[in-house]
Amino acid sequence: MLRKVEKYEVLDEIGHGGMATVYRARDSSLDRLVALKVLHPHLQRTSEARARFTREAKSVAKLRHPHILEIYDYSGEASDETYIAAELLTGPTLKDFVLEHKEAPPEIAACIALQLADALSEAHEKGIIHRDVKPENVLIHEDRCVKLTDFGITHMVDTHTFTATGQILGSPGHMAPEQIETGDCDVRSDVFSLGTVLYFCGTGRLPFVGRNAHHLLKLLLDGDYPDPLRVRPAVGADLAQIMSKALSRHPTDRYQSADEMAADLNAFLTKMGIDDPDETLARYLAKPTEVAEELKAQALRMLLGVGAEAAKAGDIPEAQAALSRALAIDDGNERALKLLGSLGKRRRRLVISAVAVGVVVLVLGGVGYATWRQNTVSTTDDGADQAAPIEEAETSEGDQADDRSGGEASPDNGSATASNGASTDSKTSPGTTGRRWVVFKPTPPNVSISVDGGAPRAYGPGFQRIRLKVGRHTFRFVGAEGCCKERVVRRQIPAGSRDFELAVKLRYKPARLYLKGPTPANASVQITLAGNRTVSGRIREILRIPMNALDASAQVRIQVPGYATYKSVVNLRAGGDLTEHSFTLERQDETP
Repeated sequence: MLRKVEKYEVLDEIGHGGMATVYRARDSSLDRLVALKVLHPHLQRTSEARARFTREAKSVAKLRHPHILEIYDYSGEASDETYIAAELLTGPTLKDFVLEHKEAPPEIAACIALQLADALSEAHEKGIIHRDVKPENVLIHEDRCVKLTDFGITHMVDTHTFTATGQILGSPGHMAPEQIETGDCDVRSDVFSLGTVLYFCGTGRLPFVGRNAHHLLKLLLDGDYPDPLRVRPAVGADLAQIMSKALSRHPTDRYQSADEMAADLNAFLTKMGIDDPDETLARYLAKPTEVAEELKAQALRMLLGVGAEAAKAGDIPEAQAALSRALAIDDGNERALKLLGSLGKRRRRLVISAVAVGVVVLVLGGVGYATWRQNTVSTTDDGADQAAPIEEAETSEGDQADDRSGGEASPDNGSATASNGASTDSKTSPGTTGRRWVVFKPTPPNVSISVDGGAPRAYGPGFQRIRLKVGRHTFRFVGAEGCCKERVVRRQIPAGSRDFELAVKLRYKPARLYLKGPTPANASVQITLAGNRTVSGRIREILRIPMNALDASAQVRIQVPGYATYKSVVNLRAGGDLTEHSFTLERQDETP
């Protein structure tokens, strides 16, 4: 025994902080071990420090939750030594555990965050905001669960906030932006801090790491942190999205409660075949290596299943996300590569089917449509030809439906008298001025165009213009074979006698490249395209290469210490099938 603090026999020191020392002690009255947190002697006479201890004792004493440290006793404000007696946790801290197990399965990161979200939910229901959620304040207990500790700077919603002049309360690397800017915080501030913990558990590093305190605060205020998928591709898009939402710069964009975040974490775990997160975490903490391999195999199996089902249902983004994570877990998995390759073919079939349906509809409806056109009453054209603004919108059925009233589209097949009965003369005579020729100028030209929600038609010699009523119209441009990002523009077509040119430029989708080969994890990859544009990446992830044209050649350069630099040329296609490139490396000492 080192000494005695009232009824507590101090056995040894187990922790030391800026305000207090934590000891392992024995309660001589109840004969049980406790964690005794004793305020430093030089702070005993400081009213603010004692007030902080009082607040921690009173706030945590309200809480009874399996993932929150339980308070047993408090010295009281009149005691000679200020202390808190709490349950003795076995440790280590979550920070130390993660640094030792940086490759822990992302599902384990979700299990840990879920227990902490449940703990925060309990605190928030009692009107308590923690304000200092970080890995150092989370302890692992008995190799079965995590517990949230250190409520020393909590904000009691029903009392005045404890502040110190010129002092920011909390840990800068985990604080929500509003906590730094104004000192104000609510439950969403704790959600942000929990997002930093989830990011740390999932990637093995903190989201905000600055060169100094000023730089760190700037990164936090700007919401500037590395994409978790770049740091560790095995995290997967689903968990990365949860991290991103929790770490949103503005509180309104985050989860509005810990319960909301817990619901998404539960959904992610269920998707990965984990129905009992508490039991899964307990098994992992007891046998990390063994259970990690088990969870890796289970995740791969589930992801391949999700990818296959999504591909079958035509949900390409969902399929790509699942299969990309599968490849991050199992580099070169043949089934994942095969399924990814099939996605591009399915996309092409969907485009061809849509065009075929459009042709059938136009043929069957041509006669009736032409009759309707001939009975349409024309209005007087004043010959005005003024510029009209373009309005952009995301593609949605609602937008298209709303714009159909702006005027009906008339197909032009280039014949002397088109199916709508209109002359192919590019000039509209002054006597028939209710309509105007719209001439398309798309870049690239290999697109299909839908007008006012009608069936898409392939742009080409038979369809380069269309005659429309003066007024507002919606045009949807879709790149062939998924080469470009779909674009929808709304244009007010003014009255006029000349052709109305509609020039629209589509952005090419990135090409996707997968480098397949036995390579150490520290491989450096650089892709060089025309114009000396470069893209850096890593092995064991799908590289997305920005494209300025439909097809392009790129140089691949792979460098690994101890090996000869690998160079090769690959052909890429915008938005096309996954390009798979196999390679081998030669050891440096074998190079002539």
